Amino acid sequence: MSWIVKRNRTERMVLIALFSTLTWIGAYLRIDFLPPVPFTLQTLMVIMAGLILGARYAALSQGIYVLLGLIGVPVFTQGGGPGYLLRPGFGFILGFVLAAALVGWLGSKFVKLSFFNSFLLSLVGMVAIYLMGIPYIYLINILVLKNPVPLLKILLGMIPFMVGDVIKSLIVAGVAPVIVERVSKI
Repeated sequence: MSWIVKRNRTERMVLIALFSTLTWIGAYLRIDFLPPVPFTLQTLMVIMAGLILGARYAALSQGIYVLLGLIGVPVFTQGGGPGYLLRPGFGFILGFVLAAALVGWLGSKFVKLSFFNSFLLSLVGMVAIYLMGIPYIYLINILVLKNPVPLLKILLGMIPFMVGDVIKSLIVAGVAPVIVERVSKI
């Protein structure tokens, strides 16, 4: 990740904005096979941000994405606005910041990214997103919606998305090492 530190401030700002935008685009590249939660490419973009930008800049890119959505820019899968805080799925969006930072930080511990360590880092990032998202769903259902859903039912409902996230992790593992190697030479 030392390559990004060598970039000037403007280049770093552009890269941060790029990954915020890619996450936004990923929200709209979706398949609605289990409404109301779509299968999107957001998590793929979040993990790529971590691997390419490093912890600080990746977290910043995702923080900007979250803030844009909360102020009303329609960057989330179903729009935007402060009311999103009360949606059960918002915990996953909060997890984007954590996942990007964690993947970036752990990724910096490797001298070189390989398919295998990129795959493992992707899975760690996906787990971080779920660790934020699942408790959020549970709490919003109890506290806001007054519709307690058993935690086991929530976990079982996540299985199709977890399978999709493993597939996305394989894609990231195939692409990220090549991108990181190439941008480090620029």
